[in-house]
Amino acid sequence: MIDFKGKNILIFSPYGATKHYGEAIKDELLKRGAKVKGYDERPSQNALMKIIIRFLKKRIPQIFAKYIDSIIKENRGICFDYILICRGEAFTEFTVNRLKKAFPNAQCILYLWDILETTNVRDVIHCFDKAMSFDPYNVASESFLKFRPTFFVPLYRSVPINAEYKYDIMFIGTLHSNRYKIINLFRTFFEKQGISSFVYLYVPSVLVYMKDLICKFPYISIAKVNFTPISLSDTVMKMKESKCVLDINYTNQRSLSMRAYEAMAARRKYVTTNPEIMKYDFYNENNILVVDIKKPIIPRAFIDSPFVDIDAQVLHKYSVEGLVDDLFG
Repeated sequence: MIDFKGKNILIFSPYGATKHYGEAIKDELLKRGAKVKGYDERPSQNALMKIIIRFLKKRIPQIFAKYIDSIIKENRGICFDYILICRGEAFTEFTVNRLKKAFPNAQCILYLWDILETTNVRDVIHCFDKAMSFDPYNVASESFLKFRPTFFVPLYRSVPINAEYKYDIMFIGTLHSNRYKIINLFRTFFEKQGISSFVYLYVPSVLVYMKDLICKFPYISIAKVNFTPISLSDTVMKMKESKCVLDINYTNQRSLSMRAYEAMAARRKYVTTNPEIMKYDFYNENNILVVDIKKPIIPRAFIDSPFVDIDAQVLHKYSVEGLVDDLFG
């Protein structure tokens, strides 16, 4: 375990619905003695800023550059030992080099928990001293990238194994691509088999809902979606009340979502549409079921059988402690 006593660390990570992931990394560094300054990877979480960053960050670079300059000014008297950028969709070669010039003693680290095709940071990878990604296929395509799977936050370890279950299976996720159609297939199966379920579908905004209603999902009732992301504590509570966790991957998604590691940490059965999980060292057919999205079948025996404990070393590997050791080691 790396000791960070006396080290100054600057972190950029996503805020919004996934803020707790960056906060978990920050808390682990603080626990080890570091002095940490944390910032959103974007100047704002509003929809317009997301559009600018996604499509116009190279045409309107001054917006993000101004944000970075304000952070540099705020921390000018600090000699940072490390700069960690998580995800980093807004960053360009210009802004990364601006940070490096302002804090020349800092080792710059990039950690991607989203694919290169989404974050559009392929051209800045070489600006970092170290770059890691959760996606093995992106790693294979970029020689400078090193593989580092995602992780679970400590709160999932608090879920008791012998809880009073309210649901056989739970699903919490953002509405995208063909996910609603697949969810309906699962719901039909659950009803026929008498499987109790909790489903929480999140849509980032009414604007996104209207766009998808017109372009993609004409059959979705507004009553069946939520415009507020479910909190970390509520997610953990629903996992406590459920025997199994359902995860539906994005179309063509090959890397694992964080839900896989969260289910493992909480000692809950995991049902997924992503066969890539069978390549990982924690795969166990007693705990993990890969289903066909066209004809989902979940045997009752899988739901009701006990969870098989994961080796402590494997569990540590996917914890935030293990992540920090790999990122800074």
